[in-house]
Amino acid sequence: MQPHYHRALGRRLLRKNTTLRELSQLLEPHLPRLATPASPATWQRRAQQSRKRLLENFFQGHPPGLLKATPRVQWRGTIETGQGYRIRKLRYEGYPGMWVPALLYEPTQLRGRVPVVLNPNGHHAGGKAMDYKQARCINLAKRGMLALSTEFIGMGELRADAEHLRIGLLDVLGMAGIGVFYLLMKRGLDVLLLQRNADPSRVAMTGLSGGGWQTALLAALDERITAIVPVAGHSPLWQRKSCVADIGDLEQCPSDLCTVADYDVLTGMFAPRPTLLIYNHEDDCCFQTRRTRGSIYRPARAIYQLLGVGDKISFHNNIDPGTHNYERDNRRQLYRFLDQQFGLTTHDDDLPYELELLTESELNVGLPADNATLYSLALDRLQQIRRRRPRRESSATAARARLRKILHLPAVGAVRAESVGKTRRGVAQMRLHLDHWTAPVTELAPSERSDGVEIVISDGGRAACGLAAAGGLSRAHRTLVVDLLGTGESHVSHQFHMVAASAGLRPLGLQLAQLMTIVKWTQRRYRTKKIHLRASGATMPVVALLAGAMQPASIASIELGGYMGSLDRLVDLPMSYAAHAPLFCFGLLAEFDLPDLLQLAKPVPVRDHQRGPLQM
Repeated sequence: MQPHYHRALGRRLLRKNTTLRELSQLLEPHLPRLATPASPATWQRRAQQSRKRLLENFFQGHPPGLLKATPRVQWRGTIETGQGYRIRKLRYEGYPGMWVPALLYEPTQLRGRVPVVLNPNGHHAGGKAMDYKQARCINLAKRGMLALSTEFIGMGELRADAEHLRIGLLDVLGMAGIGVFYLLMKRGLDVLLLQRNADPSRVAMTGLSGGGWQTALLAALDERITAIVPVAGHSPLWQRKSCVADIGDLEQCPSDLCTVADYDVLTGMFAPRPTLLIYNHEDDCCFQTRRTRGSIYRPARAIYQLLGVGDKISFHNNIDPGTHNYERDNRRQLYRFLDQQFGLTTHDDDLPYELELLTESELNVGLPADNATLYSLALDRLQQIRRRRPRRESSATAARARLRKILHLPAVGAVRAESVGKTRRGVAQMRLHLDHWTAPVTELAPSERSDGVEIVISDGGRAACGLAAAGGLSRAHRTLVVDLLGTGESHVSHQFHMVAASAGLRPLGLQLAQLMTIVKWTQRRYRTKKIHLRASGATMPVVALLAGAMQPASIASIELGGYMGSLDRLVDLPMSYAAHAPLFCFGLLAEFDLPDLLQLAKPVPVRDHQRGPLQM
């Protein structure tokens, strides 16, 4: 028979989407919208400072000098099409040890300097072999341009990295995963501009979806690109937080991006270069016109107008077919745009290409057997960190200050308790209002006189805490079962954790701040000096240990169900970012491991159900 409080633990105490609304409100001041500056000089200073700061962020933890190095290139054969162009196969070292396959579509008759177009791929498994991508590159070559088609991490021949969330493995190790993505696209541009016939004054970049995102990011930061055509690839995170379909993958929401520049600012940084923004009216993936016209085009156009070049930016709303595409209508917009910007006169429609499409295997370039992946880069970084252990010990005060900085630990103010219903058979339901947050709490009182207070948290939320609650009552402890951010009723998708980190917050720090505030409130409410903590799952035990490390004087004991032994397991296994997003806190594992937290938590006793005593 289930205990009488079992149903209470599963009862909903929050209105639907309460936590999501509260997180959105918290993010609002951290995701400011682009406001038109007072003068062109003010904007130009901001743009240059933003470029510098973003590149510094993107290459945290990476070897120095990567941006300046000349890429290594290996040519891998040529396909003579007999149609006025050839396809040269190549691979270039995009990141040390990580080779990127690419195709250079080259006019057969090349004379002098010609325009060049960088064509990054998006989120399509066929990668550079996708028919719409081949169609575009064939047409560009037939129009007398050099077109470089680069593979995207996780697609085509780079499919070993299909899980883009694995850049979180690099982030937690203090090595910005976004830097790998950025360097791969930047070196693609380097390769293109190294071609003998490349005209450095006529350099375009265009792509769909993830290719549109790459276009937006590289064009904002690399001013060698002189004509910019992103297709359905970006919108600002202040808009995305209200539309989960637009949030995208982790590389699109890198940690701390928006502390420097959101995507509306990045789009403004295209100015004064000619830009054509293409979005799709009924996009079945993301970034529909109705959202992006106001969030991207209008603020960027205001920057162009400020600089006196309002005619240099335009917007196309694709209606045929209007879905997530770079089909005929969108390609026609590209051809007309390039004609205008590069002084060309070409046909304004697709030239014949259908009979010239090649299969994926025909276009394969080939990669080294030991080609690096996001995962192998993370493993290498982890080995470097392991070799540094044990570190020189610092004072506990200094270690806590460093931990607070890594977690971006916020302060939480007063707590207000709101009762929900009546107390029945020692069971009380309440909502704790903690500044921005509302935490649902089920309070269980022992039948006999209380001999202490414990707080129970679990990755699975209150409904999964029946056994832990029973254990608390068996010890005659007043037991508070709480849903922290990301658990139980307070669950939000990992994508919103991504947005929070991109806004400069750390979900793990938010969870810890909630727990530490509830501990203090519990001490005052029940007039007790120390609180027992019980935590189960993968994430909540880490939060409990962090609380013990930060305020050991307030913790009587910690009992865990799911102690990993080391945060190295995040990489070794590897663990899923989507399931455990808060644990991938930028730089955490580079500085602290779980044994370090145990050391800081002394003299708090710590034990685990499956491992016995961890600290006496």
